Amino acid sequence: MYLSDRPVADMQPLACSHPCAGCPVRDLAVCNALNPDELAAFRRSGTDKLLAPGEALCWEGDAAGHVFTVTSGVLRMSKLLHDGRRQVTGFAFPGDFLGVTLEDEHPFTVEAVAESRLCRFPRVRFDAFVEAHPHMERRLYAVAATELSAARDQLVLLGRKTAVERLASFILQMARRTRQHPGDPLRATLPMSRMDIADYLGLRIETVSRELSALKRARLVRMTSIHDLIVHDPAGLEALAAVDR
Repeated sequence: MYLSDRPVADMQPLACSHPCAGCPVRDLAVCNALNPDELAAFRRSGTDKLLAPGEALCWEGDAAGHVFTVTSGVLRMSKLLHDGRRQVTGFAFPGDFLGVTLEDEHPFTVEAVAESRLCRFPRVRFDAFVEAHPHMERRLYAVAATELSAARDQLVLLGRKTAVERLASFILQMARRTRQHPGDPLRATLPMSRMDIADYLGLRIETVSRELSALKRARLVRMTSIHDLIVHDPAGLEALAAVDR
């Protein structure tokens, strides 16, 4: 569920003693709909959860007893297909909200790509809180709409785009998730493995490596480390990704 593109709420400042003072994702998280008193009550209903790289937050089919806000790190969501292959369905970044489902079980396996911290809330308490705070419920509708849009984009990516178009689209997605500095070239951080990228894009890992090399040879991107790159030609990459402008 991707929240970073939605408008930021007009939030009241928090006192230093507030349990959410200094939260790095307050402007992004679903709870930014709450005023300071409501936010304190909401936060007291939850606990912190720290995951080491590779540690699972939940497994597909586990009872969906909690919901989560990602406050740092990156998590991978995946499903195991009937033939044993893995399909990565998305990645969760700071500010994203996880665990809302109409079912009693988690539909995906969620694992930490890097060390990650989350706020964890019992689902029963969360549901009761949302029922008592309609403005929080409206924010959840926005989250659901964003997730639906992302799912539609993923269907187009997997069903219609070529390998290089898929990779170009993915790099642009990651650039939108990367903190940019005014005046600097567009950057994209790829904290996940090449295998994760391949399983998200529906490609072989060799294809991901080959198409990334092609983008470098075309001087569209330049790798600065195994997990970081600079986009030299954003317009060219957008055109290659067939992005509507």
